Amino acid sequence: MPARMLIRAFSLAACVLVSVPGFAQDHLAAAEAAYGQIDFEAVLAEASAALEAGGNSPRQLTRIYELIGIAAAATDDDERSRDAYVKLLALNPEAQVDTNLAPRLRSPFMEARGFWSSRSDRLEVDVRLVRRSNGLRIVLTDPLDMAVEFRVATRIAGEFVDYDEQRVEAQSSALVEVAGLPDAPQIEYVVEVLDDYGNRILALGTEDEPRVIGEAIAVGPVAGPSDGGGFPTWAWIAIGVVAAGAVATGLALGLRTKPITLEGGIAFQ
Repeated sequence: MPARMLIRAFSLAACVLVSVPGFAQDHLAAAEAAYGQIDFEAVLAEASAALEAGGNSPRQLTRIYELIGIAAAATDDDERSRDAYVKLLALNPEAQVDTNLAPRLRSPFMEARGFWSSRSDRLEVDVRLVRRSNGLRIVLTDPLDMAVEFRVATRIAGEFVDYDEQRVEAQSSALVEVAGLPDAPQIEYVVEVLDDYGNRILALGTEDEPRVIGEAIAVGPVAGPSDGGGFPTWAWIAIGVVAAGAVATGLALGLRTKPITLEGGIAFQ
């Protein structure tokens, strides 16, 4: 295993041991409180602790990087501030800096925007169904090399059973096998891209609302050229209804063989 991967593996293992969602949220709440009191040193310390605690969602991680960016600039660490803002914009390209900040504090953010404006690639993940390989292919674009691991949970669509969860090393393209795929029209999946600390930098679906991939399941028979002369079923039904109506009308007119005589002696056919 390359040295870089080994270091990351140990780092991630250490984070898993201390990563408790409530612990990270306590630090984030403390960072927000310190920001309200304009205590930038405390903001930097608490936001950094929230980052390293792990388990944060993409939205929470975005706010953590924003707080680090502001606090680092306020404590004259422009390089750290710019780095935090670059990661913030990787997570949310539409992010804006607080306009109430002094121009000096906004400067690293503008430099971070300049960094991304000169690039065409963006942080993103895509999932593709590969039946011939019995799996899902995860394709990652990661310009900042933030990703360490993929967490992938899958199950056959419509079967309300536990997800089959796998964790694989994050890379530009990874194939994850899916149990039962050859016979399954559709697969439900959740894909999370995790950083060094186990934070979710990208997430597709949740276990309550998974993504679905595969062919749509047919709800009923559809007529084809061999069994319907090229007409869909609904067209034959419509033709049948019209024909039945015409026959019924003809019968009604045909049965009227005798003239109808009204009171007064006037008759008509």
